[in-house]
Amino acid sequence: MSEVRVHLAKEIVADLWRHKLQIFLSVAVLVTAFAVILVTNMTRGLTAQQNDLMAEEDRLNIEWRHLLLEQGTLAEHSRVASLAMDKLQMGRPLVTTEKVITQP
Repeated sequence: MSEVRVHLAKEIVADLWRHKLQIFLSVAVLVTAFAVILVTNMTRGLTAQQNDLMAEEDRLNIEWRHLLLEQGTLAEHSRVASLAMDKLQMGRPLVTTEKVITQP
């Protein structure tokens, strides 16, 4: 029986070289799978951020509408006149005390 000594490292390298296309495709599949995982994770984060921003927008729109109502209420003519009379003791001038100034 003749004994042939085979170098295992050389055989492994030769086998890998023969199947380089399959190895390349396997590595490409793994890289693509990790890329899909990364993109999915980033998409989830951005979707959550978008939902938070939309909720903030809704809250700000509600606050804006409330402020517009408050402005309308505070600027109402009858309220301003009432405050001027009550707090500042302002009133319409009498015709007898009214003075008209004209420029020459």
